[in-house]
Amino acid sequence: MGAGLQQNIAPFIDEEFAPTLEHAIARRVLKEFLIALQFLTIFGMTALPAFDQTPEGVDAGEDDQPTGSNRFGRAGVFFPLIGLLLGAIAWGGDTVLQPLIPSPLILSVVSVALLAVLSRGLQLKGVALSAVGLFSRAGRSQRLAFMQERAFHVSGVIVLLGILVLKIFALSSLSSGYRAAALLLAPMLGRWACVVMAYSSRPARTEGLGSLFVNGVEFREFGVASVMTLGVVFTLVEVGGLLLFLGLAGIIICWILYCNRRLDGVTGDTIGALGEIVETVSVCMFSVLEAVVGSL
Repeated sequence: MGAGLQQNIAPFIDEEFAPTLEHAIARRVLKEFLIALQFLTIFGMTALPAFDQTPEGVDAGEDDQPTGSNRFGRAGVFFPLIGLLLGAIAWGGDTVLQPLIPSPLILSVVSVALLAVLSRGLQLKGVALSAVGLFSRAGRSQRLAFMQERAFHVSGVIVLLGILVLKIFALSSLSSGYRAAALLLAPMLGRWACVVMAYSSRPARTEGLGSLFVNGVEFREFGVASVMTLGVVFTLVEVGGLLLFLGLAGIIICWILYCNRRLDGVTGDTIGALGEIVETVSVCMFSVLEAVVGSL
């Protein structure tokens, strides 16, 4: 614990409780990371570590409640980091397979499929189910009911295939440097967009994971996730990162407004769909950026 923080809390706790308070903070942060990891990827743990016990004499806060939106929403602070982890694995796999798969198109199919498997197809499912509800001519309640059926309709399959084809062809057009940046950063940007949408929206339903996440994401999660994402993107892409963020900001705003108009709020599926849309558009923007830079 930093000296400044110790000085601030010293009047309120006894000296012997400092180690246990540090323990509680570390346990809370680890729990948030593991929740994000389990939810967004195929990597999960059946139980939290043994030290996932609240130390005696330490108030760990309301996010230690077994249910509620607080704990799930607070995990949003790690969504971009999990996205970066997925991107790093996809980039590593893409690099290893390049000598074995000379065709950029086939290699791109493999890399996109790897990302889908690593993320359990969560965002892809959101795209298909969101299309079913958002493109329906029925009323709001019926649109939500269609999405809650968890059944893929023709409209959802068509939109999903369109997204996948667009991402594959955009990725196949990229050379090594921009291809690596796209694989690394696109998944991170997609998960960051999910946090932005949750922070700036209201839930369309009163129950479900989407409602828990939207109600739990506060300025802390939005701020830290945004600073983390901005820092990584500007470090790797520099000036191009500004153009990337401006384009993605417009898409995020338009999607949020559209979902609120059609559903009077957002759901977990529409949040996941935005993640996939932003991920795909990011790859497309890297393709455009490479073409522009190459023509100069």
